[in-house]
Amino acid sequence: MVLNTVFLARNLGLYELGGEAAELKKAKGMAVILLEYYELLANQLGVSKAPLVRNALAEFRFETESAPTAQETMSAILYYGRFLHETIVKESRRRQEKEVLRIISLDPGVRDFRDRAEIVIKRSRDGKITVFDAEGVLTSKTISAIKENPILQGLSSEIRIEIDNGKVSVLTMDLLETRLRKLRTEALSLKARLEALESLAGFAPLEGEGVIIKVYDARKEEGESYIIHDSDLRDIVNELFAAGAVGIQIGGERLIVNSSIRCVGPVILVNHRPIAVDPVVIKAVGNSDVLASALKLIEQSLKLFDIKLEVKKKKRVRLVAYRD
Repeated sequence: MVLNTVFLARNLGLYELGGEAAELKKAKGMAVILLEYYELLANQLGVSKAPLVRNALAEFRFETESAPTAQETMSAILYYGRFLHETIVKESRRRQEKEVLRIISLDPGVRDFRDRAEIVIKRSRDGKITVFDAEGVLTSKTISAIKENPILQGLSSEIRIEIDNGKVSVLTMDLLETRLRKLRTEALSLKARLEALESLAGFAPLEGEGVIIKVYDARKEEGESYIIHDSDLRDIVNELFAAGAVGIQIGGERLIVNSSIRCVGPVILVNHRPIAVDPVVIKAVGNSDVLASALKLIEQSLKLFDIKLEVKKKKRVRLVAYRD
């Protein structure tokens, strides 16, 4: 638009003739010529009666006629001319989209379509209107009506139509950007939920309030009753989970749903790996007060065999991820 205005100004000799009066006359003449051009363009595109176009034309006329100098007239031409051109193009586009919606909405196959499909209407290199209907929703009659519609013969950019369960709508850039932002937000939300589930399931590190437990063998007694057994550890783990623990690890091994705790001779295996004993270190994430309280009975029962259960509440306990 700017280039066209400057080109026209040069043809009119605006930049060649001196004198303020002559310059003003040429600028006003340019404004009249451009106004006639835009009125003709709006009429050709069928939007001359559109309220927004009529207002933009009136504004262009008023601002260019009332400008007192050639420079202000030129500024009005450039500013209001650009706005007028954009308004005509937008209204023409809106008219074309409305016409496409009307034609497609009348298609009987569209009303009965219970899925989602996208129709693309564009101008090919040879100037013909083409319709891309990958799902085959539209009838040949509807496609012909779109191709032959006089309103669409001036189509300058493609129109995308979405059919969703019988409802027809135009896929504008704003709508596509809104959907993209929504999808990105949903993806981030799903990612956060997945990470949270992985942490709770044991497949990712977990950190939070909890307890650190150390279980010691009896110091003075000898015999199997006075050492830690796999059953003792399972009892502790069951109590912790029952008390709301969201994650537990024993001796550096994170527990998952199918983890095993068993003795093989004097060795305790967790997840089929040997762990350090005396003490056996157990970490659990959850409400530290509740977890510590839940272990009172087990602590008393183990004390009968002189097995010591040491429980410390922590504001921050970190659990490792389960390893295969």
